[in-house]
Amino acid sequence: MLVKVKDIVAFMEGVAPSQLAEDWDNTGLAVGDPDHRVKKVLVALDVIDSVVEEAVEIGADLILTHHPMLLFRKINSITKKDALGRRIYKLIENEVAALSAHTNLDVAKGGTNDVLAEMIGLTHVEILEETWAEELKKIVVYVPQSHLDVVREAMCAAGAGHIGSYSHCTFHTAGEGAFLPQEGTSPYIGTEGILEKTPEVRLETIAPEGKVEKILEAIKAVHPYEEVAYDIYPVEQKGKKEGIGRIGDLKQPMVFSDFALLLKEKLGLEGIIRLVGDSNKKIQRVGLCTGSGTEFFSTAKKQGADLYLTGDLKFHEAQKALELGLCVGDITHYASEVIIVPVLQKALLEAAKEKDWDLEVVCSKVNGQTFWTI
Repeated sequence: MLVKVKDIVAFMEGVAPSQLAEDWDNTGLAVGDPDHRVKKVLVALDVIDSVVEEAVEIGADLILTHHPMLLFRKINSITKKDALGRRIYKLIENEVAALSAHTNLDVAKGGTNDVLAEMIGLTHVEILEETWAEELKKIVVYVPQSHLDVVREAMCAAGAGHIGSYSHCTFHTAGEGAFLPQEGTSPYIGTEGILEKTPEVRLETIAPEGKVEKILEAIKAVHPYEEVAYDIYPVEQKGKKEGIGRIGDLKQPMVFSDFALLLKEKLGLEGIIRLVGDSNKKIQRVGLCTGSGTEFFSTAKKQGADLYLTGDLKFHEAQKALELGLCVGDITHYASEVIIVPVLQKALLEAAKEKDWDLEVVCSKVNGQTFWTI
């Protein structure tokens, strides 16, 4: 089955919904024709020159990355006089699309932070700081007793009635409905021109705001009435929550220096790892934020973290960590996030197999680590 750029975009929207991204982020399709065919995808961390060259050499039609090509940059013109302009030109001239999932992939379940948490063996993993919560609505529909179960099932199958790990969470009360069928109607119960009073059930539940229209369609498809009476109310409580960073526990406490060596091995870090704090401290609870997340030091400490892992650590930030009594490991921006590349490749290959897509997905061989040590 043929695959288009827009199909890969839709796939990534399922993996990391764009609504989870920060407002300042430039996630999504940066370059490319949504209707262009895709036979080969190259997965990388960044859309840098060497990755673009690699894509052209191997005949890739789309580059899928974590970091957006246009991050923190406003484009006033596209020319070959600067590096970014030349990069965009090369993509367009070779019909290579550029798609990214950035902060939305950091936040999403199974994204960069979850991958790192799993890699280092954390248990009881939780969100470090909430950044998004699902808006909920209450849906109330009035239905004859004979159709209570079928309407309830349709609502819940369309996404209503989920509270935590429970589904089909509804409530109903019996009452009496009244209506007067007007001229030209074809009532399920009653007669045109005569006030009808009949036993009905008030069926209510909650639903994600984004699924309300779909749920209403499902209700109307099985409801026996010509005109369905329903109400939609705002509610204060929120649905599922997502957030940046993770915090969890090691299965067994480890000495900081020993754990640092384990990190170095698992992340394939060469040279040294910059560490802050007592090397002999016992580490049990670990907070982390892939990429650059030093602003969450205090949050991690308040949640009981002994150690915090991130990248891009600065001198005064390290001082702050010491003042908090928090150990820190600077595992570099690159090493903490490049781990998502093979995960995306695997997920896309599995989707291709399930959808019978004619698609090849390969990981970039470019080492984009900007630092080296002696």
